[in-house]
Amino acid sequence: MPVHDRRLDGSPLATVIRLCLLQLTSPTAAVVEALTQEGADALVATGLVTRERGSLRPRARILPAEDLLLAFDGFARGADDPVGFVAPYTPTASWLAALTPRRRAARALDVGTGNGIHALLAARHHEHVIATDVNPRALAFTEINAALNGIGNVETRTGSLFEPVAGEHFDLITCNAPYVVSPESRWQYRDGGLPADELSRRVVESATRALADDGYASLLVSWVAESEDEPDARLDDWLDGSGCDAWVIALEGADPLEHAAGWNEHLAEDPAAYGAALDEWTAYFVRIGVGWISEGAVLLHRREGATQSIRLDTAEPDDLEFAGRQIERAFAAQARIAELDRPEALLDAKVALAREVRVDYILEPNVREGNTVLTLEEGTHAEYELDPDVAEVVKLLDGTRTLGRAIDRVVRVFELDKRETAELRRDTLEEAEDLLALGIAELLA
Repeated sequence: MPVHDRRLDGSPLATVIRLCLLQLTSPTAAVVEALTQEGADALVATGLVTRERGSLRPRARILPAEDLLLAFDGFARGADDPVGFVAPYTPTASWLAALTPRRRAARALDVGTGNGIHALLAARHHEHVIATDVNPRALAFTEINAALNGIGNVETRTGSLFEPVAGEHFDLITCNAPYVVSPESRWQYRDGGLPADELSRRVVESATRALADDGYASLLVSWVAESEDEPDARLDDWLDGSGCDAWVIALEGADPLEHAAGWNEHLAEDPAAYGAALDEWTAYFVRIGVGWISEGAVLLHRREGATQSIRLDTAEPDDLEFAGRQIERAFAAQARIAELDRPEALLDAKVALAREVRVDYILEPNVREGNTVLTLEEGTHAEYELDPDVAEVVKLLDGTRTLGRAIDRVVRVFELDKRETAELRRDTLEEAEDLLALGIAELLA
């Protein structure tokens, strides 16, 4: 802070940055000059600052995120943070923002809202948004943040998870749950306080019941496994019979020691305390029989139908950008495919690569044929390496011909025999379903 402070001049903007962003006590006269007396009084009235002998002392920070202004508790102090500490715009919050579809609809719900960022984002494209949290301080910040941004369609309700909205249904549900699997319950924004991944299970199962028809949910949760060999086995139990297509995107995975190390890094400067925490956490995982912990997103789309799909993928958190269009394409394709009376009926559909797809032809030394790799340059930045024969079909998918006609064209050009033709049809169908499920390709009307 001293370095940033010294880079600023004496302008009104610099005063606001010192007070709101750097959380530095500032002379009252300077704040009044920058924000007027009414603005300074508003900061005091909301409790964001307190008066102190001719100065204003910040009790919170305000920073810009996602074209919004967010107020929240000040700089984290690790173990000294209070139980009701309201966190800033964290990396996980940015993950959820990227993985949320942004359709216009009537009702949205943000569960465990924290500083309210996801409720405020949903308010841009929903008529009414409800934000729930067990922490009254978080809801106070959410209300302040709605006012800071001139947003009037967000309602706050106090209570745990979905309890305040029991029996209600929503077109969008978001949740950045306190999903960390830990033996602690110190911080409401981090520790769920329930055994293993029980809180995450409740979030997922409750969301499936609270979604309206054609509704979407984007949930950040964690799930545990006995070993890395089968990291996602529990998710089938959570999602079976949910009435929703599900797309699970694992963003991080770790063994117990690595998981404990990451979530206790604030203790790293105190080796004794850090070591004690590592021992406590790893002993806890041994006790509950957990050998692997995954953290990621469960994306849901509720639709009518006898069966629903569950897909599991991985993505790099640092690669995430806005994925709303990708998610909608993927779920729309899953719904269309589910309506087909047989897999081969997909051959009669027109398929095209998404506009944001880059096609790379990669040549390697001493190799006659190169590899064709498709990269989606938005959302999860999914990559897909095509079978060489299927790549010839994909080259023809410009939306003007069906998948079957594209295959027929390749068969004629390369003079394939019956066995080769059958293999091409089988491989193309398989890879086309993958491309559609990843949002790399889309089905046209």
